[in-house]
Amino acid sequence: MRETQETWEYDGSFYGFLCLVDRAFSQKNVPALILTPETALESLFLGDWIETNEIRAQKIYRRLQQRLTAENLQFVQTGFYATLAGKERCLLDVIEIALGTKDSLENFIGHPSVLAVKKAIKTLLGEVHLFTGFVRFEYVGKILFSKIAPKHYSLPFLCPHFAERYPNEQMMIYDETHRLLAMLDHGRITLIEDSECPEIKATDEEQVIQNQWRAFLAAVTINERTNRQVQMGHLPLRFRGNMVEFD
Repeated sequence: MRETQETWEYDGSFYGFLCLVDRAFSQKNVPALILTPETALESLFLGDWIETNEIRAQKIYRRLQQRLTAENLQFVQTGFYATLAGKERCLLDVIEIALGTKDSLENFIGHPSVLAVKKAIKTLLGEVHLFTGFVRFEYVGKILFSKIAPKHYSLPFLCPHFAERYPNEQMMIYDETHRLLAMLDHGRITLIEDSECPEIKATDEEQVIQNQWRAFLAAVTINERTNRQVQMGHLPLRFRGNMVEFD
């Protein structure tokens, strides 16, 4: 595709991105710059607004399902939710490559756009892995509740882990960074965007258990052997703000 000097702007959603894909491949050109409402505030350029059409976006997604391998389509989807400056422009390159091959995109790691998206995905999934061990729940009524503050859009990729691990529980996880609420009901996952954090209060029984646990830890801790540097290596400070044991 030919690169132009145009600037496009869209709403930042995945459906909106698919509408960008539709325009780029139908016109056979790509813009020099793609903005979202957030990045537009920091830019001196005015973008040509691309309206999100969900019906059209779904049609484009079905086409990608037909043309791309499942592995490469997953690479594109995960890459969209990764944190990467200019990711939309990189993903247009990635899709163009994927449309021309049945090989894994891993074989095209020498292309700058593929490499950039791969690194961003690795960072995203690395944070997801850490949160599987650092998320802390407490009972609020009959619901297990947790609040997290991830750097990346990790919650949708984190939920399947807990849905599979606790299939008989009702759970809520709130991402305060991205204002995203996940509700897990016996393995079924629902995501609510642009949500406020629910007003929660742990049950009396939960408070008793937490106090007993803190008392146990205080009793077995040897203060003279405390090594803060080693502790931070195993449990970075940025995860501690929403961990029950540090309240």
